[in-house]
Amino acid sequence: MNLHTGHNAPATFAVSQVRCEKDHVRSRDCAYQVAWNINPHMKPGAVAWRRACTQHREFLRTLRETGASFFELPFVHGAFDSVFAKDNAVLVSQEGELRALLATMRHGQRRNEQLARARWLSARGFDVIEPPRVHIEGGDVAMLPAGRGALLGWGMRSTQRAAGVLEAFLSAPVTPLELCDPYLYHLDTALTVLSDGTALVCREAFTPESLRMLARTEGIQQVIPIAREDALAFGLNLVEVGNTVIVGARVPRVEAVLRGLGRRPVSVRLDQFHLAGGSAACLVARVHTLPPMNAQRFREEQEQEQVQSLSA
Repeated sequence: MNLHTGHNAPATFAVSQVRCEKDHVRSRDCAYQVAWNINPHMKPGAVAWRRACTQHREFLRTLRETGASFFELPFVHGAFDSVFAKDNAVLVSQEGELRALLATMRHGQRRNEQLARARWLSARGFDVIEPPRVHIEGGDVAMLPAGRGALLGWGMRSTQRAAGVLEAFLSAPVTPLELCDPYLYHLDTALTVLSDGTALVCREAFTPESLRMLARTEGIQQVIPIAREDALAFGLNLVEVGNTVIVGARVPRVEAVLRGLGRRPVSVRLDQFHLAGGSAACLVARVHTLPPMNAQRFREEQEQEQVQSLSA
């Protein structure tokens, strides 16, 4: 697969189809639905299938209109949450090489997706890194601008030790942030980092120490608080492409903040996916472009820190 992933290339995403291909007899397991309850938002049986399909098509149309490109992964039969493509893996491109850190899901209902996702990502040219023995999910990872590393949300799904796994994969520092609100169970429901380093944050979702760590993280230019009510409406679960920001609901106060930052917010109704606990950011896995010398610079910094530690 030829992905355009240079620094001046348009944003590239992986997205999931919302139902199985027509290669077997259709059953109720062939399409997105809410069939279990693994987060407080889930309402089993509540999804209106045709409405969900329409919303997903509109979301992809809007994504395409921003200039972004995307490739589709098949829906995983019986794994209804596989529509939330972000969770399955962290995807990166560095000097033309594509790599995927496969996630280790907390809940058994989602682990069924991973073998299929590994196979399809490999077929599309990714070097798939086997999942670690600690829980880590893509929805808990927020990349920082200019290859400065990432943030990792932990406590609900991912574990704190996963920060070391992510650091090794990215060859860049990772700041672990403890989540404490079960309704904001993934980092991408409680926080988003824009391309200029602005962090929009629901402060109630984090421990006080984590908020202090966030403010000190290299690459974070400013922190703007967002009301918990707006985070619960999935106002922070957004997708930034260039100057456009796609939000999966009308959240006026978040839209006002985005406009004040010079962005163009576009709302696409995704309430059928909110019923499963996800929105715009959950439906896509961005292929993050890392700087060519990022790995070398990180190793040099680590060696320098070791020398300073030994001499202290």
